[in-house]
Amino acid sequence: MADFAVLGAGAMGTAISYLLASNGYKVNVWARRNEVVDEINKKKRNSEYLPNVTLPDGISATADLQRCLESSEKVVLAVPSHAVYDLLLKLRKYQISKKYWLNVAKGMIVDFGCTISRMLIDRLQIEEDKISVLSGPNFAIEIVKYAPTVSILGCRSKTTATIFRDALENRCFLVRVTEDLEGVEAGGILKNIGAIAIGLLDGLDLGDNVRGLIFTEYVEEGIRVGTDVFKAKMETLLGPAFLGDLVTTAFSLKSRNRLIGLLASKNVANIPNYTFIAEGRNCAEIIKVLAHKHKISVPVIEFVCETLSGVKPYVAFNSLWKKLKEESKASRPPT
Repeated sequence: MADFAVLGAGAMGTAISYLLASNGYKVNVWARRNEVVDEINKKKRNSEYLPNVTLPDGISATADLQRCLESSEKVVLAVPSHAVYDLLLKLRKYQISKKYWLNVAKGMIVDFGCTISRMLIDRLQIEEDKISVLSGPNFAIEIVKYAPTVSILGCRSKTTATIFRDALENRCFLVRVTEDLEGVEAGGILKNIGAIAIGLLDGLDLGDNVRGLIFTEYVEEGIRVGTDVFKAKMETLLGPAFLGDLVTTAFSLKSRNRLIGLLASKNVANIPNYTFIAEGRNCAEIIKVLAHKHKISVPVIEFVCETLSGVKPYVAFNSLWKKLKEESKASRPPT
């Protein structure tokens, strides 16, 4: 038996496993590919996702999903959001409704327009009190190198929150708890789109001033969408779950979402063929649709969607700039 089952052996799944094992817990990781399983078990490495990192004792891997699930009552969901639904279809045949769940995937079930936690509740009949979500400025490679950071754990239940916080926290990885599960999940979803926008601006080389402007415009958009669409609390969005994670993801050279924007700004034709996963790319369009349904103005999100759909980057930016000029004209000085 293991103390925790981790579904997904990508960068974040491996980093979470590293944290848990470093704190003395036994971890069973599920990976789709046998070569990843073999490397973890035989060499204590996952070189594709965390190169030059030796994994601590206590981590084992398997390609057998049932075996992994049956190994523990505490499960970490760490597959990319676009793969969650197919995985959930497989999970339905197992006894999982009473397990404790932590979701670390920062994305949505795009085809259904819903969050991952909502899918766990509606499709797998998992009790809401047994679901938690982790978000914050957390690059996997920095986690395993013990670089200081803070994560926000969103959870309704004190019992569930305590299980995961106590297991993950160490001297460099701090975990704050909030009952605002929606806010934590919204922050992890929304920050990725903003990072793509900043990547686009960096590629267009329009200067630092406009980058600062669009960043602040997007913060306002994210808060409007987060509070109105996801029913998040303002204080959650202004903390590490959204704003802190957005700063890290938008301005770091490690950011996959920023890189997607940078590549799109250069009209790189084969972005879909890149092996890395950038969650913001999958979520931007559905967030735009949800925002429009709530009559929320989201010009920066529209800029991202237009560019990713094939509109020339400068044309898309000119459209964004026109909208911002109209907003400026609509503002009035105090009387």
